[in-house]
Amino acid sequence: MTPMAEDPISRRGFLATLATTGAAVAAQETPLARLSGPPVAPAGQPSEPRIPAQPVKIVCTEALTPAEAEQIRSASKNLELHVLAGAKESKHLAEAEVILGSVGTSTLRLAKNLKWVQGWGAGVEHMPKELVEHPCVVTNQQRIFAPVIAETAIGLLLSLTRGLAQVSIPAFRERKYAAVADDFPLDDLYGKTIGIVGMGGIGSETARRLHHGFGMRVLATDAKPMPKPDFVAELHDPAWLMEMVPQVDVLMSAAPLTKETRGMFNEQVFNRMKPTAYFLNVSRGGLVDQEALVKALKEKRFRGAGLDVVTPEPLPPDSTLWSCPNLVLTPHNSGHAPIRQVRLMTLVTENVRRYCQGLPLLNVVDKAKGY
Repeated sequence: MTPMAEDPISRRGFLATLATTGAAVAAQETPLARLSGPPVAPAGQPSEPRIPAQPVKIVCTEALTPAEAEQIRSASKNLELHVLAGAKESKHLAEAEVILGSVGTSTLRLAKNLKWVQGWGAGVEHMPKELVEHPCVVTNQQRIFAPVIAETAIGLLLSLTRGLAQVSIPAFRERKYAAVADDFPLDDLYGKTIGIVGMGGIGSETARRLHHGFGMRVLATDAKPMPKPDFVAELHDPAWLMEMVPQVDVLMSAAPLTKETRGMFNEQVFNRMKPTAYFLNVSRGGLVDQEALVKALKEKRFRGAGLDVVTPEPLPPDSTLWSCPNLVLTPHNSGHAPIRQVRLMTLVTENVRRYCQGLPLLNVVDKAKGY
C-alpha cells in the first residue's frame, strides 16, 4: 500500500501549531454567499471581501459572559448578536442567519433564514438529521481541544507503563511504601512504537509529543489524504489498520465516530495486538466493541488499556469494565482546562469575522461524512 506523501511544510501541522497557542484553526475552509456582489469562489479558494447589504443577525444558544459576548461583537461593526435565554425568543431565531452553539430540531424549525451554524464541540455524531439535510454550513471545534486531550492520552499511558494506577496510587491510599508487583512490571516508552488511528488534532498533537518528548516511533492511519508530518514514520489510509496493529506497542483511537468507524476496535483488532501492548481511546466510546475489550483485558491478551470515553456515559456501577484488570478510566474530561474556553472563543470570533466579510470559514464539517 502506498503511504501518503511527505511534505516538509505540512499545512495541517502548521495549523495544529496555531491551535496550541489559542488561535482559530481548521483543515477545511469554505466561503458563504450571504453577501451582496458576485458569486463566491469554490470551497477552499479565496474570495474577495464584500460589504454586507445589512447587519448579520446572529443568535447564540450557549451561555456567554458579558466579556465573551463583547468579544464576538468586536469581530465586526456590522452584526447583531442576541444571546438567547430559550427557544421562546422565536423572533430572533426566525431572523437569524447564524447560530452559534447547539441546534436542535425545534430550533431549526424556527430558524427560517439560517445559513451557518458554529458548533460548540468537536464531534458532530449527534447532529440532527434535519441539520444534516439542511443547506446551511456547519463548522465545529476540531483541533481546538486537541493539545489538552493529548496530555490526558499520555497521562493514561504513563499511568499504565509506570505502575501508577496498578500499584503506587492504591498503595498511597493505604499509606504503604509498596514495591512493584510481579504482575505489573514497569515499562518504558523510549524507542517503542505507537499506532494512531486518526491524525486530526488529537492524533497529531499526541504523536508530536510522544515522538519528540519520548522518542517514540509513530505509525498512523487517516481517512483524509494529507502530507505526512515529519514526526510520523508511516501514514496510510484506514485499510492499513490490520497491518499496523501487530507492529505497535501502543494502539490509540483518535478517530471521529461515524457509521464507518463505529465498533472498529473489535475482537479481530485486539487479537492482533502484541501481548505487551497497550490500548488507548480518547475519542468516542462508540469506536470500541466494549465487550470485546473487556474479554481481551480479562484474558490478558494485551497489557492494559486507558479510556477517557466509554459507552454509556456516565458508566453505570454494574458495567463489566469496572472488573477489568489493568484498566485506567477518566470520566470524559480530557478536553477540560481553563484554556479550553479561550481557544473556543478565539475560533468563534474569528469565524464570525470571516463570515461578516464574506471570507472562507474555518473547520467546515462534511455533513455527509460526519466530520
